[in-house]
Amino acid sequence: MIYIFRLIFGYVNFVYKNGFVEDFLTECFNNSIEIRDVQKCDDYIIASCNIKNYKKLHRIALKTGGVVKIIDKKGLPFVLLPLKNRYGFFVGMLLFCVLISFFGSFVWNVEINGNEKISNATVNAFLENNGLKQGVMWGSVNRDKIAWDMMSSFDDFSWVHINKRGTTALVEINEKTDTPPKDFDKLQGINVFRRELSVTVSREQSDVFVKNTKKYYNLEFFALSVPLYINRQKGEISSSSNSFLTIKDTALPIGYTVFEEQYLSSTKRTLNDNELKALSKKRLSKKELQELDGFSIVNKTEKYDINENSCTATFTYVIRRK
Repeated sequence: MIYIFRLIFGYVNFVYKNGFVEDFLTECFNNSIEIRDVQKCDDYIIASCNIKNYKKLHRIALKTGGVVKIIDKKGLPFVLLPLKNRYGFFVGMLLFCVLISFFGSFVWNVEINGNEKISNATVNAFLENNGLKQGVMWGSVNRDKIAWDMMSSFDDFSWVHINKRGTTALVEINEKTDTPPKDFDKLQGINVFRRELSVTVSREQSDVFVKNTKKYYNLEFFALSVPLYINRQKGEISSSSNSFLTIKDTALPIGYTVFEEQYLSSTKRTLNDNELKALSKKRLSKKELQELDGFSIVNKTEKYDINENSCTATFTYVIRRK
């Protein structure tokens, strides 16, 4: 981070020679002149400092019997110096910043996360009908109203929030989970119950694997987020991470966001009876952990009905409240 600031404000690499090196360094310290990257070479030194401090070194070098000479110039001021009288360049930079800010006031991308029961196409159609789509200005989008309307229109949505991430509208959705049956509470005062769970597993199964992974980058500069890609193809698995500049553990609003999209593929295979039975038992055991939480199993019987296309596993339980 310090190196970035040095490049922004500019610095020089210089050599001090023909004088007393120790006295030169002492005078720099006494005058609070910060020099960096000091390298001792025989009777001279090579170091670096910012532009303002370098102008003070000539007097100190003369006082200690030596001279200083620039050997290299680094940083933005030296890059822009030849353009000092080229006003068109700076006007162009200003117009570029204005255009970037103007385009940043539009919605250029809509991302939908968290929906499983309702398809992306259905959610996108609802958003477009309510004014949230690519190309509209953020000022014309009432995000709170759209979120409330979505929760009212879709019974499966328990919570919806629309976040503004630069030029991206991030639609976060939480869906309602199926509540467990209330059969347990019908008989008050009775602690032992009988419960039956079943699951059906198809003989034809698909093994899913990651076929391809792509990364997309967004440049983050304060409230402005500039996508460094033209068209982002949403994968079956999506994740994102941020990286920002920090000063003394304080994050600055300057950095980038990486979106990783994973595209899946699958291969089909046919299970034999033993594999089919083992898979159905595994899935039913997971269901058992979810739906019988808070109860201890007194007795359990297992039944498997295997045919040409599938297997239906049925577990019957006698359970007691913990």
